[in-house]
Amino acid sequence: MDAYWDLLNAGRDAVTTMSPERQAVELSKSDSDAMHVIPPDAQGGYLDWIDKFDAPFFEMSPYEAVRLDPQQRVLLETVWEAVEDAGLTTDQLSASRTGAYTSCFASQYWNMLSTAGVHDIHALLGASRYSVAAGRIAHLLNLRGPALGMEASCASSLVAVHVACQAIQADEIEMAIVSSANLLLCRNLELSGADAGLLSPTLRSRFGDRNADGFVPAEGAVTVILKRLSRAVEDGDQIYATILGSGVGSNGTQTQSLTDLAVTGLQDTFDVAYRAAGVSPGQVDYVEAHGTGTPEGDMTELSALSNFLREGRSPEQPCLVGSAKSNIGHTAIAAGLTGLLKAVLALRNRVIPRTLHVCEPSAVFDREDSPIKLATAREVWPDRERPGIAGVTSLGMFGTSAHMVLTEAPPTVATPRRKPSGTEALLMPLSAKNPTALRQLATAYAETLETAEDPVDVCFSAGVRRTQHNVRLAVAAADRQSLIDELREFGSGGRALFPVGSANRTAERPRVVFVFPGHGSQWTGMGRELLAESPVFAERIAECDQGIAQELGWSLVERLREGTPLSAIDEVQPALWAIQVGLAAMWRDWGIEPDLIVGHSMGEFAAATAAGALSVRDAAMAVCRRSRLMRECAGNGEMWAVGLNEAQALELIREHGDSISVGVLNSAYLTVLSGDAAALAKVVEPLRQRGVFCRQVSIGFASHSAAVDPMLPAMRAHLAGLRPRAAEVPIYSTVVDRLVEGTELDTEYWVANLRQPVRFASAIQAVLADQQQRTVFIEVSPHPVLTNSVEDSIDIAGANAEALPSLHRNSPEMVSLLSSLASMYTHGYVPDWERVTPGGRYVPLPRYPWQRERYWVNPSDEPDSTTSAPAAGLHRQEGRAVDVDVITRQIKLRLAEVLAMSPDMIDPTVPLTFSGLDSLLAAKLRTRMQQELDLHIPIRDFLSNHSLNDLATRAHRTGYGPAS
Repeated sequence: MDAYWDLLNAGRDAVTTMSPERQAVELSKSDSDAMHVIPPDAQGGYLDWIDKFDAPFFEMSPYEAVRLDPQQRVLLETVWEAVEDAGLTTDQLSASRTGAYTSCFASQYWNMLSTAGVHDIHALLGASRYSVAAGRIAHLLNLRGPALGMEASCASSLVAVHVACQAIQADEIEMAIVSSANLLLCRNLELSGADAGLLSPTLRSRFGDRNADGFVPAEGAVTVILKRLSRAVEDGDQIYATILGSGVGSNGTQTQSLTDLAVTGLQDTFDVAYRAAGVSPGQVDYVEAHGTGTPEGDMTELSALSNFLREGRSPEQPCLVGSAKSNIGHTAIAAGLTGLLKAVLALRNRVIPRTLHVCEPSAVFDREDSPIKLATAREVWPDRERPGIAGVTSLGMFGTSAHMVLTEAPPTVATPRRKPSGTEALLMPLSAKNPTALRQLATAYAETLETAEDPVDVCFSAGVRRTQHNVRLAVAAADRQSLIDELREFGSGGRALFPVGSANRTAERPRVVFVFPGHGSQWTGMGRELLAESPVFAERIAECDQGIAQELGWSLVERLREGTPLSAIDEVQPALWAIQVGLAAMWRDWGIEPDLIVGHSMGEFAAATAAGALSVRDAAMAVCRRSRLMRECAGNGEMWAVGLNEAQALELIREHGDSISVGVLNSAYLTVLSGDAAALAKVVEPLRQRGVFCRQVSIGFASHSAAVDPMLPAMRAHLAGLRPRAAEVPIYSTVVDRLVEGTELDTEYWVANLRQPVRFASAIQAVLADQQQRTVFIEVSPHPVLTNSVEDSIDIAGANAEALPSLHRNSPEMVSLLSSLASMYTHGYVPDWERVTPGGRYVPLPRYPWQRERYWVNPSDEPDSTTSAPAAGLHRQEGRAVDVDVITRQIKLRLAEVLAMSPDMIDPTVPLTFSGLDSLLAAKLRTRMQQELDLHIPIRDFLSNHSLNDLATRAHRTGYGPAS
């Protein structure tokens, strides 16, 4: 679109001879079609890459792509680009009442397929020009509105816009996608036009010129998206122009010939359009005419415009008239949308491009009082002290005429930002369907960020207004330049410092487990940045602060803002509890909801608060009173982390009785011993001499041992007022080593929480026991102290899981959080991007970088065979195939043959439909499985979410035999 406007605005002519690349496509046709091939010296508006297509993006197999008419290919690509430009996502469009309206000329590619002997159903579907193209778009985007192919000759695409607008106004649909494509693969149209005297012998379209002699053929594809203005404004969309009204009519018997135009018929159509728009003809500033440059056609159209636009017009303000066909040629069935797009861009830029190749304007313009003037020079849009108004005309060869009335888009109202621009940390999510495309996108986004008014808007748009594909990159940065540098490095082939991942869009989102650690993650300055940057965090901390102040008489908010060191246990533990509660609120505000919550020692207070089992007030009371009691008993024992498992630790302390306990079981490699300092010294020193990991836990108190017994009665008295309630999120207790409902978290539970060992490793192992779903553990703390232990358990279990921190000591807090959120995104979790980038506004983004490859039928292509020589069968033993790897390999080979692709291109872990398998090809594949491998796989299994590995595993287990 930008290139189209640059061409129009600069007054350039795109009509030329074929490029060498396009000639190569033409010369690849069969000899029998040679007489119809466009000669290399012919002039027109030609596209270069019509033989190329990004089939994998549209989950289309090479088999189908070769059979797909290039007109449908360019329609699919322009539709996707229009959807992206509109800031729509497939999730927003899916199941919506959105209509798809298309127009294409009859397939010339079908002749080439037929000559090559390709007559199968995919060739038929690929060549059909009517509703198949619209249905393909509706299927691609899961649209539930009408899918219609429109036919009104060269007026088709503008008639389609009219029909779509009527459906929107009648509330039949919410939105409409209107597309049209015209490609010239043979000379049939040119020969017919030349025979009728319609083609220009001078090879230029000279609309409005006294000596106009015909049009020049051209190729093109255009897609527009239509929506109610009120909704587009409400949604913050990028609005190019507003359609005020439209009209469609025909000649009837006003002309003697089917192909002649009638002045009165055109005027009737204009009248319908302007009455519908509520606009006086005298208000129109510019009309983009059909303007083919044929003598009769130009005279009829210009006469009708001159007659109609005279009403209410001052002679000093004539309506300018022009035609894009002078720049690019006649795109035939796509001409209406081509002209509409020119008018829209002219309104948007308030510039009327000049019409080319005019030496002497037509006699229609000679009259001094002529209400129309040919736009032979680039002009700034006339200033009428009102929004500009434009008309667009499109004429069909058989009497149908369409006219549309447009005005400028309303001025946008800036949405107030939550905070001044430039102060936020940034998170940029990017995704593609191909690793190469992802790197190209990174470079393009870096360039966009260079000139963007506000980088937050770019990040917002990338998350909220872009479809999220399966190959993903997310970059967190403290500022614009750091983000640009990271994107450029990745785009140039460098190593990504931030997560790059692949998310299977059919898989369930990862299971999320919030992990709240106990004492030890505190650091001076923690939370200060988040208090200033995150309203959600600040609000939650303020709630906690009230409870702490009531219990202990000091303000946590003041101490965090001032960076006051926290050293006493009744300062550290209430602060850690509040920070954890605030961080959990931030994660949930971003849309990361926990499926399970696990607390560790005093971290269970934050876990209970986050799960809703304890109110903020009750949790504050409990943690403050307990930590105050612990301060009074400070110095009563020590705690040491040692590199032993539970059995080794119990054997080590067996002779020390109650003086030493196994206080914490973090993983199979890390246990915390708790108890008498002198006794611990006797145990730890020999371990250190043997090189076993030993580190003192700086708490100054022997929790989870007999040393706490003297304070338990007082603790029962102080916590007697607790009123636990049912948890909103499941909690796995590290005290009783099972799920708890929340109501169990009464006074006695918290006494046991301090006295009994922390069975954290067991809790993580229980979570990992269910490996049906990927799991992400998020440590909700100011610094990771349990992440390594979680990773140890993951490694031992061989689980599909990952552990992420929230913050890091003395590191930028928001960037740390966003970095972990980036990992969540790359592994398939879709955050609430509007909450991640609050106050962001939609801005245009780089379009998707197509990874086109050649898909073209050749004369030497042989007719497809549905069967091949049987391969070695899968010998069965007691109904079971010998080896699952053999089955996988054999199925892959046949799938690759059916899809006409290399076996290496098939990912055995994703659904077969992602490789382009449809119901027709599935039937063919099923037949080959039966005949060659004696596998009787139902078609529904091919088309479900089963992957190749799934089918092979089931075949190995159940046999998929004739009786299955």
